[in-house]
Amino acid sequence: MRPIKIGALLLLSLLSLSTTSIVKSEISTSQQKVESFTEKALPIDKSQYNITLAGYFVSDTPDIADADRQLGNYSQERYIYLCVSDQSELRVNYVVENGVLTTCFVSVRKGSVLTDQPYSNLKDAVIGFFGKYQTFGAAGTSEMQSMLQNTDVTGNQTFLYGDLKLKISNGDYPFSGHLTSFMWYRVINGCEYLELNLGFANGAFCNLKDVRELHPIGDTTVNISKEQAIAIAMQYVKENYTYEMPGDVWVKDFNIVESKTSAQLTPTSRGSNTQYPVWNIMLTLDHTYPGSVAALLVLVSAGSGEVLLCSNQAVGGNVAPSDEDTNVIVLPSTSPSVLSPSPTATTDSVSSNGNMENTIIAAMVTVIALVLITLFIKKRKR
Repeated sequence: MRPIKIGALLLLSLLSLSTTSIVKSEISTSQQKVESFTEKALPIDKSQYNITLAGYFVSDTPDIADADRQLGNYSQERYIYLCVSDQSELRVNYVVENGVLTTCFVSVRKGSVLTDQPYSNLKDAVIGFFGKYQTFGAAGTSEMQSMLQNTDVTGNQTFLYGDLKLKISNGDYPFSGHLTSFMWYRVINGCEYLELNLGFANGAFCNLKDVRELHPIGDTTVNISKEQAIAIAMQYVKENYTYEMPGDVWVKDFNIVESKTSAQLTPTSRGSNTQYPVWNIMLTLDHTYPGSVAALLVLVSAGSGEVLLCSNQAVGGNVAPSDEDTNVIVLPSTSPSVLSPSPTATTDSVSSNGNMENTIIAAMVTVIALVLITLFIKKRKR
């Protein structure tokens, strides 16, 4: 059967979890990557599962008012596999973007995860996954593994080793169980570039998001200070920015509350997948303007000072200050060798709940939202 092409927004395509089964008649390069990951990296006992392709979807890029023509260069494929045994049933979702396998998330539909081998603790399971991920062909993860060796993965902590930051978050959910998230950022000139997000649910692998190949880091130069960026944003609003209301009414002459202005250095991409730093500036207004506008969002290139985007905000008014640098543990510059998973084990089966799928998808939405913001920037620059 020929693949069905679904014209849908990227966000909706990720959130869609229909059970429609679509059989592919041939093995594409993307599917070969997916099946290679399943065979070499997915930490389940494949000898006990019957693994079949249950769905294949191709998502169109969002039609954002004929935005940048380069949007046509973006492609997203989604594969859904069912892993079924007498005791367990898993649903494995993969996302391939521009030919790069970026995403895998696993949800338990019945029973519990039958792991590929017994692990004595969560840390061993994470390090074990990295070993398999390297076998699959993923490079550049040794430094990430090293950061885990003397780390308590059961708490909420942030670690810094050179320019690599690891944020560990733990949470319990009423219908889903315990979720542990590992997020690695490359910190360059004060800007944090997300490289890899790894999640474990109740001790078992549940999701991976690796954007290093899809979104490489480009020019990281920061020539514009925070104060300069705010000044540029305020000047731009004063001289250039207006927005239209129904009835051909144009709103301008904004009064900004400088004491409530905030700016944060964040990565974005424009014209390609390469990331570079921008100042994300929120200008709070002195009162609510037509359309319930309470603030203006301005993106300023940290390298050139160019204003990339100015948009009105109907709610909010402040960019929440980042707390990631609070109580950061700086690891020694000399890191010990990578640990191997402990051979001692207590269990080879991890219980879970189908509702964990909702938790994992919620974590993925942020990445898709950033893609949509990038597309919007492209549109505004034309």
